Parts: sequence; structure tokens; C-alpha cells
Amino acid sequence: MSSSCQVDPHIQHASPSPLVVPPLPRRRFLSRLGLTAAGLSCADFLSYFAAYGLPPEDRGARLAQGAAQSNDDRHFLIYWYLEGGWCGYDMFNPVMTSNHVIERLENISQERYRVLHWGDPQYGIHTHGNIRCGFLAEPGKGLFADMAVLSSMHTGSGHSRDRLKVHMGEYNFKQTEERHENERSVMQAFAEVYGQPCVLPNLSWHWWLSDGELNEVQYSGRRGYYHALGPAHAHTIYAGTPAKLRQLLVRIWQEGGDQVARQVHSFLDNAHREILNDDNIGAAQSYHSARQIYLQLAARGQKLDQNLLHSLFNDAGLKEEFGIKPEDELITYRSVNGNKARSKFSPNANVQAMMSYEMMRAGLSCAFFIESRDVRRFDSHFSRKKLWKADRSPAGMPDQTEMMKQDLWNPLHAFVRRLKQTEYKNSGKSLFDHSNLVLTSEFGRTLHGEVDGILKKTIDEEKKKAEIGDQDICAHWKVTSCAFLGSKVKGNSQYGTVGENTLVAIPILPDGSLDPNYDSVTGELKPDHEKHPQSFVPNHGDVYATALYLSGIDPKGRGRNERPPLQFIKKA
Repeated sequence: MSSSCQVDPHIQHASPSPLVVPPLPRRRFLSRLGLTAAGLSCADFLSYFAAYGLPPEDRGARLAQGAAQSNDDRHFLIYWYLEGGWCGYDMFNPVMTSNHVIERLENISQERYRVLHWGDPQYGIHTHGNIRCGFLAEPGKGLFADMAVLSSMHTGSGHSRDRLKVHMGEYNFKQTEERHENERSVMQAFAEVYGQPCVLPNLSWHWWLSDGELNEVQYSGRRGYYHALGPAHAHTIYAGTPAKLRQLLVRIWQEGGDQVARQVHSFLDNAHREILNDDNIGAAQSYHSARQIYLQLAARGQKLDQNLLHSLFNDAGLKEEFGIKPEDELITYRSVNGNKARSKFSPNANVQAMMSYEMMRAGLSCAFFIESRDVRRFDSHFSRKKLWKADRSPAGMPDQTEMMKQDLWNPLHAFVRRLKQTEYKNSGKSLFDHSNLVLTSEFGRTLHGEVDGILKKTIDEEKKKAEIGDQDICAHWKVTSCAFLGSKVKGNSQYGTVGENTLVAIPILPDGSLDPNYDSVTGELKPDHEKHPQSFVPNHGDVYATALYLSGIDPKGRGRNERPPLQFIKKA
């Protein structure tokens, strides 16, 4: 368990933040493009269409459509990340314990602390179908039919270290080392395969240096989370607020020049020949995607111009569905551990979800990393002495219920509902049919504290008592869970559990079943038994590989993650 992270009250700013990553100067943009047919992106074609109009429906266009359709295996990947760690014992890896806030034990190390009303109907453990969950997950039960929960999972206990593993997977690396060319975040690995036809393939609302643990000098350049790994269409684009993303899109429409226009023109003139070249299939798909986007926007009675772009993220009906208030579109700043105030330069999670939906519907993006806006939002540190009020009446552990509703369940319900209601390209299938979602965090939180070390100290009893009272009993903890949601997911399923005595994950076998050598309730090894040689406890690397596997990507060789996918998560 780590020490408490001191976080000051957040400050909201009404003025929009500056763009986190400004658009490339045209000269550098062209040098990266390489000026080859194979290197042309959807954005290049859209720039050409905006400048010169849409080419007629000729043989080349029809061939491009055929090539794109024959390779149109569109997927969307959405990570939904709650920074700071939800209390898994109250969510997807629930344990039934006494509440020693109410009834104390002589051995304080054996005490388990829960919310004040633990055991009441709304603060218990429930089972819905095949999924057993704590009260924090109760508002999400309407999504369980499409959800697979991984309840046996261990991580580390450091904010920046373990959130980097969420991105990069599990292998031997250091945060402060420069990232290598063959490393990829999970979203970069996904976008490398599916991002070429999109204008802004890989959108993210995390800002790596917002973490108060990170020194900006120490993490300059390619260190820590590096946004520009892989081909250009896989790079992370920090979406920011709705206003900033609109501004970025406007600049893309205005981008381009004679060299790009000539290359696009050459491609259009020779489309039938270029499409026959397997090396240029990405360009053919990009051309078809841009043409479809252009026609889709033009069909609404507008040209591809700034007026149309300004309509993005301004739909009053959508804002109502996602419960968006004006303050949700603002950014917030927080100071952590006495460092200068940091910000993710992002709006609230419900705004991010709405923006993601609109970008998916328009065919502009395919990968999205949504996360809680406020720095350390779920970092619910709590000292033992705060479990009781000044009059010694019980106060209980911090209750994360409202935070979970605001930053996860309410906007996720709206997001999934919209995905299911929106048809993808007149295909008879919905956006949801092409999507996979991952719900995760960097670690979990404790509900207890070991005091034997304090009791053994050679200090007077009053100091021991003070240290025991000050001990953090809601600290960072390796025990956590995650969930997968989507059309490819084996819904209404749960794998693994946590022992109610051990409070750690019970290992699972390669088929997802529990290691039979462990007691499924206590979590302890059965007498005269040994751990099964094939059982294991999953971590962030398993989640990374599974997210790609569900999206039709063989994760082996995609980045440096060494863990295999959990194949049992996928629907047969």
C-alpha cells in the first residue's frame, strides 16, 4: 500500500484550453506523407475534395468502392478509464465481510472497513444473471447482457507506472526510458490496423503529464507515454474540448496544397490501376471513406466547410441524452502532492462519450480513450481515524457511488444506447455491432490495513495509537477487475473471483474457470493441494491483448506486450 496522495480542490476554467498538440507545419506534414499513393490518407482526399469538388462517379470511384467494401472490416475500440482506482471489493470483485466500522475487533489488522450502510439492500452484493457484483456496479446491470467481467486480476499500486501498463501492456520497460520503435499503446496498435481510412483515427482524452507524480523535464521527448509510435495514422491525437476538436477539424479541411492536390489528382486519374496494387489498398479505402464522408455531409444540404464542422458537438438533443451541462465542457486543474496544478485539457466523461459517438457516426475516428476528467478523481485515500466522527459515531468508508454514476454508468448507458440505435453504412448492422469497449483503471483500493509493523515499533503507546489512526485504509491496491463490452464479447459472463479471507484474486485456468485447488469462497489453497501449473492471475497485459483479439487483430507482434489474449472472453 502506498502513502496518501494529497489533492487540492479542483478549479474550473471557463476559457478553452490551448491545443495540446498543434497541427504539423505543412512542410513537415508533406515530408511525413512521403507523397506516394500508398501514403495518402483520408484527410488528403478530403482536402482535395474541399478545394476542387467531388470527382464524378467514374469507373475509378466504383473500383475504389469495391476495393474498400471487400476490405471493409471496420472496427471501433473504446477504452473507458477511471483514474485513481474504483474500490473493486464494492464492484466487480465483491467480497462479503463484516463492517468493523460498526463492530471493532481486538486484532485491528483483521478489521474490514466498509461504507456506513454496508449490508443494507442498496449497499450489498447482488447477482444479475451470471454476474455477481457489488453496489458500485449496480447502476450498470442493464449492460450486463453484453458484458464479460474479469474479476481475478492483479496490477501494481502506482498511478503513473500502472496506468502506463494499461496503455502499453506487460513487458520489461521503464517509464523514464525512451520508447522504442516497436512499442505501441493498445490504441496505437489498433489504429495501425484500422485507422488508415479515418481523418482522426486515434482520439484520446488522457494527458500523460497531468499526473502529479511526473516531472515534465524527466519525461520529455519519447519517455513515458509517447504519442507518436507507429505510422502516422496510428498516432495519438489529444481531442481536448469540443471547441478545440472542431478547430482542429477546420484546420484539416483547410490543410493541403498543390503538391498534395497533384498527388491526389494523379491517384484519381489512375484509380483503376492503383487499386490493383495491393500496396495501395489503404489509399483506395481512404479515398472511398473520404468520398462517403463528403457525400454524407453534402446530403445534409451543406458544403464541406467550417459551418458544417461548427455543428459538431452542438446537438441539443444529444447533449440532453448524455446529461451534459455547460460546466461539463470545461476543463479542470488540480494540484497533486504540492506540485503545480495539472490538467488533462479535457471535458467531462459524458462530453467525451458524446464526442466519440459523433466522430464514429461521421466515420472520422475509430479509436477512443475516454477517461475521468479530474486528476485523481477516484483516488479515495482515507485514514482510519476518519471512519468515526468526533463523537465516535461511525462515518464509514468513502462512498464512490455518485462518482461511478457520473463518470461511468450514466454516460455509458447513453453511449451504448446510441451505438445500438445507429446503423453503420446502410449495412443492417449498428455501430455497436462493430465496437468493443474496455472498462478499466490502473488499480483497486484497500478496505483494511496491517498494523503489526506499527505495534512492533519501539515508540510509546500514544505514538503507536496515532500512527494506527493515521494509517491509510483506502490506499492503492493491486487487486482489481475490468470488463469487456461489445458485440464480439461473450455477454452475461464473469471469470474469476477474490477470496473473502485472502482478499486477493483466485487464479484461473486457460479456459477461464477457477483453479480447483483453491477454495472458491475463502480464496485459500485447499489442504494438501498445490496451485495448478497452468493457472494464472491476469493483469493489464492480458487486457491489452484481449482488446485487440476481440477486434480481429492477432496481438502477437503488435507492440511489445508479452501476455496472450483471454480467448474465452470472445463470443463463440
